[in-house]
Amino acid sequence: MDPNDPNSPKSGILRAINAVKSAIPVAQKLLPLLDGNFVTAVTSLLAPVVSHHPQPAPPPQVHVDLEPVERAISEVRTSHRELKAQVQEQVVSMKKVEDQLERVREATDRNTLEQQELAEDLRAVGNKITTFVVAVVVLLVLSLVVNVYLIFQIQHILR
Repeated sequence: MDPNDPNSPKSGILRAINAVKSAIPVAQKLLPLLDGNFVTAVTSLLAPVVSHHPQPAPPPQVHVDLEPVERAISEVRTSHRELKAQVQEQVVSMKKVEDQLERVREATDRNTLEQQELAEDLRAVGNKITTFVVAVVVLLVLSLVVNVYLIFQIQHILR
């Protein structure tokens, strides 16, 4: 047997409980009469009944001061702009350093090639000088041999 079902037969106890339930809001409105508050009791009786359950009071509106948050956001934005400018300056500086490094690398490569060419030229000149010195020494030795031969011949003739 379901007490909420309108088609079920109602017993006397259920009807009494339902009557008490419906009388409770009226009794709540009449309770101020016991304290002598006649005006409060009359106004509560005349006020429309919205529901049997009291509505919760709306939460009080809280005023939140957003100025510090907005100021902090503004400071963060300013810092972000400054950092972005610094990063851009650093990128430009890094590009300049890279360009200078590339120029130094190219100059070093050119110098290395020039030094290798000079070393090869020096070896070639050294080889030529060595050949010349050997030729001069050979000629000196030949001259010495011829002079010694001539001295012997002259001594041989003079005797």
